[in-house]
Amino acid sequence: MSKVELGEIVKINPKLVWPHEERDFTPWVAENIHKVSEVIGIPIAVLNTEQKVFNCELDIYGTVEGKDSVVIIENQFNATDHSHLGQLITYAGALDASIVIWIASVVKDEHRSAIEWLNKIAGDKVSFFLLRTEVIQIDDSKPAIRFQLEIGPSYFDIKVREMMEEADAPRHTFRLKFWEDLFEYLANNGHKWAKNRRTTKDSWITSGIGKNGVNVNVAMASLSRLKVEINFPNDEDKMMFDKLYEHKVAIESRLSGERINWYNPENTKSSCMAIYRDYDKTLCAEDSSERNEAFKWISDMTLVLRDIAEKVFVKNEDI
Repeated sequence: MSKVELGEIVKINPKLVWPHEERDFTPWVAENIHKVSEVIGIPIAVLNTEQKVFNCELDIYGTVEGKDSVVIIENQFNATDHSHLGQLITYAGALDASIVIWIASVVKDEHRSAIEWLNKIAGDKVSFFLLRTEVIQIDDSKPAIRFQLEIGPSYFDIKVREMMEEADAPRHTFRLKFWEDLFEYLANNGHKWAKNRRTTKDSWITSGIGKNGVNVNVAMASLSRLKVEINFPNDEDKMMFDKLYEHKVAIESRLSGERINWYNPENTKSSCMAIYRDYDKTLCAEDSSERNEAFKWISDMTLVLRDIAEKVFVKNEDI
């Protein structure tokens, strides 16, 4: 029998890979959020990192993919502590979180018990997950990270979420078809950015204008409304929003007759200027005059908002 040589698995300090937790590790987790999603079994869409909440900053703020359910993630290189536990509960309450994830390299017994207790009293309203990170290396190989699930909701809670996913299947089917047909419509009506775009079950789609930190989005908003917006996802100092707001009179004149909302909350990094239109989801589920009118409105408003955003942030021209 031939001799098989095996490598030696060695655990290494995460700081050797990510020197700084906030500047290095948090952005990496956000960019590789699928690795966390695989462990907890819930698809996550990241919206912001270092999300301002009161006088603190939450590491990662997002939603369950295709839903409005809020996901918050707090991570740390060292052992779990009372400070981070308190911050998590504060963030969860302030943001009305549905999924709360705590990531640490060492998990203390008292915090494992605390997360288990929180899951018991939260029922199916909030799910708490405690993940332990391991950074490993085999001989001279590249380092790799493993997320180990220490504590999660009970099996019953997981089955409830699976049932909710099944109940949401019609919504996902609608979104996939709606966005697919919309991309085709936009591509045929002057929107080069929409060509060859993959459809999604998310409630929004986004397009860039050539300026980092500025997007023009289309979304299925609450109260049966469609929304087109100039969005600033990481505008912590509000300079982007303020620059756009300087043109408020000209913008509202150009968008006369549209429902306009200037959204600039103090405790978040994101801000936007949005316009809304009511729509009938049932009628828009298939090719109909209602859907054609909705598509035309989205196309027209997206062209206008992209033009405004480009003139303000790229070309420095008058609107």
